[in-house]
Amino acid sequence: MPKEIAAMLDKRGKELLGRRDFHGAAAAFREALGYEETIPHRNNLAFAEFMAGEPRQALQSLEPLLQEKGRGNPFTYALAARIYGALQEKESARHWLGQAVCAFDEGLAKARRRELDQSLASFCEYTVSIMQAAADLGEHRYVFELYRRWEEYHVSWENRFMAGVACFNTGRYKRAASLWAGLGHVSELFLDMQRVALLLERGTVPPFEIGYDFYPTEKVNQMLTEAKQSEDARRECVGDSFMRLFLLAWTFDDMTDNTEQGLFALVHYGEEWGEGLGRHILDHPSLPLSLKITAANALVKRGILRQDQPIEMVVDGERRTVTFAEIPVILEPDEELDRIVARAKSLRDSGKPEEAVALLEELEEHGRFYPPAMMTLANLLREQGEFERSLELMKALRQIAPEDPVVLFNLAALMLQMGDTNKARQYLEEIDPTDLDDEFVAKIGLLVRELVREEQLLLSPDELRQIHEENWREEVEEKQIPVNVTLARALRHTPALWLDCACRRLGLEPARRRREREKQLRAFLTNPANLSRVAQDLREDERELLRYLLKRGGWSTLDPVIQEFGSMAGDGYFWHEQEPASTLGGLWSRVLAVVGRTVLSGKRARHAGVPSVAIPLELREPLRKLLGVP
Repeated sequence: MPKEIAAMLDKRGKELLGRRDFHGAAAAFREALGYEETIPHRNNLAFAEFMAGEPRQALQSLEPLLQEKGRGNPFTYALAARIYGALQEKESARHWLGQAVCAFDEGLAKARRRELDQSLASFCEYTVSIMQAAADLGEHRYVFELYRRWEEYHVSWENRFMAGVACFNTGRYKRAASLWAGLGHVSELFLDMQRVALLLERGTVPPFEIGYDFYPTEKVNQMLTEAKQSEDARRECVGDSFMRLFLLAWTFDDMTDNTEQGLFALVHYGEEWGEGLGRHILDHPSLPLSLKITAANALVKRGILRQDQPIEMVVDGERRTVTFAEIPVILEPDEELDRIVARAKSLRDSGKPEEAVALLEELEEHGRFYPPAMMTLANLLREQGEFERSLELMKALRQIAPEDPVVLFNLAALMLQMGDTNKARQYLEEIDPTDLDDEFVAKIGLLVRELVREEQLLLSPDELRQIHEENWREEVEEKQIPVNVTLARALRHTPALWLDCACRRLGLEPARRRREREKQLRAFLTNPANLSRVAQDLREDERELLRYLLKRGGWSTLDPVIQEFGSMAGDGYFWHEQEPASTLGGLWSRVLAVVGRTVLSGKRARHAGVPSVAIPLELREPLRKLLGVP
């Protein structure tokens, strides 16, 4: 009977370890040890205490196995090495690491003689602990040596991961990339890590070391999302060596708005390494000028370079001296400048675009950045085929007014002319049509038709609208969401027009701005009385779909949901005009469930992950009670 109780408590402890409740796990293992004294129970207790941040207590728990030679197993000695390392007793740590290696080699010898008292596969799991002990000591070369030493016996992806980290930290970037490329089936994050290793191999970015802790996708996405929203989060993200990998992948994946934002954060918050990155970018022979300007601005912001002094950089393969000047933005209407803009438009209309450009460029050269003038100049440059210069001005305008429909519309037009239809669609999707006049809405419609025509879709206006709506809705479904999506993230994931629809379906007068609508909906849905009324008003098929998801932990891959409840085909996009008819669309139009792509551990999926549907995390437990789901 005591053995059965100990086994039950041991199982409970392991479950708590999986939830990272280390103190709770330690209590369970300690109780199990009271019923049965075994090496695994004592190892587990010491490990839980060590992970709970109590290394001396862990050492005390492990001591009975260390006092008698040969009583412990490889895990025992590897854990002792980690504990002593945490206590800064490096010599003792190295001693027990050596004991772990010897114990493992002796076990392999017993296995060959068929004298091992456990399966070879479970015994080989000890290689992870031993490599981790070497990693804790910063013995990168020894980590890789251990990987090579027992290469045929590794049974966990973690061995390959740590070997890649060891290679990365010793400058063997190509080998690191090769090791991580073989782990794409575990997580798509490894493919990002491979790309960054190759960036360092090519010398695009300067070297740095990373840690041996692998972050789950949810944590990486959360930190990257938070980094976009607060300065403290950006500083923390860049300062985390492992997260720096993903910021670099996000920055250099392709040359988008993210590139300059990510590069600025890396240089500005990256301390000594960030300064090295900035200078590296300035001297790189082939990176575009826009990145060099971003790097220089970040170095100026840090006070490393002075804005009033010339800055040297390599441009088009030649070393040049560039002078930066801070240009104040004139946001208030200015009659004199408005007359200059009108004069430029008159010159353009009379067939003198070069003179119009010269007139507006003179304003910029004299340090007068007037958004209406710069918008006109950007469009003139676009018409003359000077796309890169036009794009620089448009990006500057977007920094001033990131949600301005006119800026987004002109960016979309520029992207379409440059042949980037995906980016054009992205900018068009960001436009909030609330309060737009009919003329501007018509212009958006014309641009949409041009976009579709570019894709060689020759359809009637009604067919064009229908396909356009379906494509836009499907593009929203392609965006990435975590399995445990929060309500705030679900609202950000939902287009502005759908938030308008959600407000009206829930009996709310939509706020004027998107962010205010998000706050409005979040406050409404997290009120228990409101959520109860919403649940009562649902159709039975909508309630049944919620029950289906709740029984599966609050989310499901999309295919079985479609088979059981149907797809959103035919729901269109303009939900503020016509509410969706499908079961899934009905839930999404109230933000009770959202669809997106989710990266699942152990799955390789196209795009950003596997199509999934999830109930926002904060609503799961309240809906479970309201719908009677056990």
